[in-house]
Amino acid sequence: MTRISKLALAVALMAALAIVAVGCGGQREESTSEAQQDRQDTGGTSESTAAGGDTDVGVGDGQIPPHFELPDLDGNTVTLSDYEGKVVVLDLWATWCGPCRVEVPFLVSLYEEFKDEGLVVVGVGLDPGGAEVLRPFVESNGVTYPILVGNRAVQTRFGVSGIPTTFMIGRDGRIASKHVGFHPSMSDGMKSEVVELLAAAAPEA
Repeated sequence: MTRISKLALAVALMAALAIVAVGCGGQREESTSEAQQDRQDTGGTSESTAAGGDTDVGVGDGQIPPHFELPDLDGNTVTLSDYEGKVVVLDLWATWCGPCRVEVPFLVSLYEEFKDEGLVVVGVGLDPGGAEVLRPFVESNGVTYPILVGNRAVQTRFGVSGIPTTFMIGRDGRIASKHVGFHPSMSDGMKSEVVELLAAAAPEA
């Protein structure tokens, strides 16, 4: 192999490793029917209706996140409105995604450190296998924050093209920031964001 060929191979390997370290594609490439991915509905509520008539709904900074109704691992229905007045870290992820698996311990530590100050971490698992796949992972990895069973519909509503996709949502219910992918070097910055959001006063009723 020539020196140029070796160099090209090394560059290709480094690029591949960089992709693995940062994020995964939003949907696993496997033979899964759309019915499996969509078997849980988002609740059938339009975004403008869910936001109380406010059309400022979307996934950009300052917008109100799209509405969803998803089951947790015990089958209880959960919506973002359940966490009104709290700071929410909303993480869309999957057990098969390497960077997602790296992010989970960080999110657990973040939740445990700040849950008494008003932080909630909510994981939306996008595994086609649903709760049957998510529950063993949660139990074996000591995940203490709520995990919901996601689907293609919620993935589309939140514009997920790569995972993990993590939204920081303030006490006012609006998106403060969005992070696609994860690397341990991102931890300090994300933690600082949470501290800043927790310091903000909750909006008056």
